[in-house]
Amino acid sequence: MAKRTTKKTTKPVRPQLGDGVEILNAGSVLENPITSTLETNYMPYAMSVIVSRALPEIDGFKPAHRKLLYTMYGMGLLKGARTKSANIVGSTMHLNPHGDAAIYDTMV
Repeated sequence: MAKRTTKKTTKPVRPQLGDGVEILNAGSVLENPITSTLETNYMPYAMSVIVSRALPEIDGFKPAHRKLLYTMYGMGLLKGARTKSANIVGSTMHLNPHGDAAIYDTMV
């Protein structure tokens, strides 16, 4: 005997952050002049970039340095192994999406 298949209809789901929490006005497009958006959002963004990326943490490393050292550790280079810098840069590019020139500069 063949199985009967029924088509399930699902209603559209609104984006949610968790149980009972909804994002207000999700999916609606608001028209706003670019100048007002820049005036309200640029300074918080600039400060977050300075604090989280440009200034070294307590250990003295920036996030790019940590990614590079983590990759070198994973490759076993702390135990005296040797490899070309291109291998290190290629492996680091999986963690750092900014291209090879920035990784070479960080390595130097």
